[in-house]
Amino acid sequence: MAKKKGKKVNVKRTIITLVAIYVVCHLVYGGSSIVQLKMQQQQLARELDAAYAAQEELQADLDYMNSSDALEEIAREKLGLVKDGEILIRKVNTTQAP
Repeated sequence: MAKKKGKKVNVKRTIITLVAIYVVCHLVYGGSSIVQLKMQQQQLARELDAAYAAQEELQADLDYMNSSDALEEIAREKLGLVKDGEILIRKVNTTQAP
Protein backbone atom coordinates (compact mmCIF):
# COMPACT_ATOMS: atom_id res chain seq x y z
CA MET A 1 0.00 0.00 0.00
CA ALA A 2 1.14 3.42 -0.82
CA LYS A 3 1.12 6.15 1.75
CA LYS A 4 -0.68 9.34 0.95
CA LYS A 5 1.39 12.39 0.78
CA GLY A 6 0.02 15.19 2.90
CA LYS A 7 -1.69 15.27 6.23
CA LYS A 8 -4.27 12.74 7.30
CA VAL A 9 -7.56 14.16 8.39
CA ASN A 10 -8.25 13.11 11.91
CA VAL A 11 -12.04 12.63 11.94
CA LYS A 12 -12.28 12.31 15.68
CA ARG A 13 -10.39 15.56 16.29
CA THR A 14 -12.48 17.38 13.67
CA ILE A 15 -15.77 16.27 15.27
CA ILE A 16 -14.57 17.28 18.73
CA THR A 17 -13.48 20.68 17.41
CA LEU A 18 -16.83 21.28 15.70
CA VAL A 19 -18.73 20.28 18.84
CA ALA A 20 -16.54 22.58 20.94
CA ILE A 21 -17.15 25.48 18.56
CA TYR A 22 -20.90 24.81 18.69
CA VAL A 23 -20.87 24.74 22.52
CA VAL A 24 -18.89 27.98 22.76
CA CYS A 25 -21.20 29.75 20.30
CA HIS A 26 -24.25 28.48 22.14
CA LEU A 27 -22.88 29.69 25.47
CA VAL A 28 -22.03 33.13 24.07
CA TYR A 29 -25.42 33.69 22.43
CA GLY A 30 -27.30 32.00 25.28
CA GLY A 31 -25.50 34.15 27.82
CA SER A 32 -26.42 37.34 25.99
CA SER A 33 -30.09 36.35 25.92
CA ILE A 34 -29.91 35.64 29.66
CA VAL A 35 -28.54 39.14 30.20
CA GLN A 36 -31.34 40.61 28.07
CA LEU A 37 -33.96 38.67 30.01
CA LYS A 38 -32.51 39.88 33.33
CA MET A 39 -32.61 43.48 32.10
CA GLN A 40 -36.21 43.00 30.98
CA GLN A 41 -37.06 41.50 34.36
CA GLN A 42 -35.57 44.52 36.15
CA GLN A 43 -37.53 46.91 33.91
CA LEU A 44 -40.76 45.03 34.59
CA ALA A 45 -40.05 45.08 38.33
CA ARG A 46 -39.64 48.89 38.18
CA GLU A 47 -42.90 49.21 36.24
CA LEU A 48 -44.64 46.99 38.80
CA ASP A 49 -43.37 49.14 41.66
CA ALA A 50 -44.64 52.25 39.87
CA ALA A 51 -48.02 50.61 39.32
CA TYR A 52 -48.25 49.72 43.02
CA ALA A 53 -47.41 53.32 43.96
CA ALA A 54 -50.08 54.63 41.58
CA GLN A 55 -52.58 52.16 43.01
CA GLU A 56 -51.84 53.38 46.55
CA GLU A 57 -52.35 57.00 45.44
CA LEU A 58 -55.63 56.14 43.75
CA GLN A 59 -56.81 54.22 46.81
CA ALA A 60 -55.97 57.20 49.03
CA ASP A 61 -57.93 59.48 46.66
CA LEU A 62 -60.86 57.08 46.70
CA ASP A 63 -60.84 56.91 50.48
CA TYR A 64 -60.81 60.71 50.65
CA MET A 65 -63.61 61.06 48.09
CA ASN A 66 -65.76 58.72 50.18
CA SER A 67 -65.23 60.84 53.31
CA SER A 68 -67.58 63.51 54.60
CA ASP A 69 -64.84 66.15 54.20
CA ALA A 70 -64.72 65.56 50.47
CA LEU A 71 -68.49 65.63 50.14
CA GLU A 72 -68.61 68.95 52.03
CA GLU A 73 -65.83 70.40 49.85
CA ILE A 74 -67.62 69.39 46.65
CA ALA A 75 -70.92 70.77 47.92
CA ARG A 76 -69.29 74.10 48.73
CA GLU A 77 -67.19 74.47 45.57
CA LYS A 78 -69.34 72.94 42.86
CA LEU A 79 -72.85 73.44 44.16
CA GLY A 80 -72.35 76.67 46.12
CA LEU A 81 -73.99 75.29 49.27
CA VAL A 82 -73.35 76.83 52.68
CA LYS A 83 -73.93 75.76 56.26
CA ASP A 84 -76.60 77.35 58.44
CA GLY A 85 -75.48 80.77 59.59
CA GLU A 86 -72.89 81.23 56.82
CA ILE A 87 -73.11 83.88 54.13
CA LEU A 88 -72.08 83.09 50.57
CA ILE A 89 -70.13 85.82 48.81
CA ARG A 90 -69.55 85.47 45.08
CA LYS A 91 -67.70 87.63 42.64
CA VAL A 92 -69.94 88.64 39.77
CA ASN A 93 -68.46 89.60 36.45
CA THR A 94 -70.17 92.62 35.03
CA THR A 95 -69.10 93.40 31.52
CA GLN A 96 -71.04 95.93 29.53
CA ALA A 97 -71.71 95.22 25.90
CA PRO A 98 -71.11 98.21 23.55
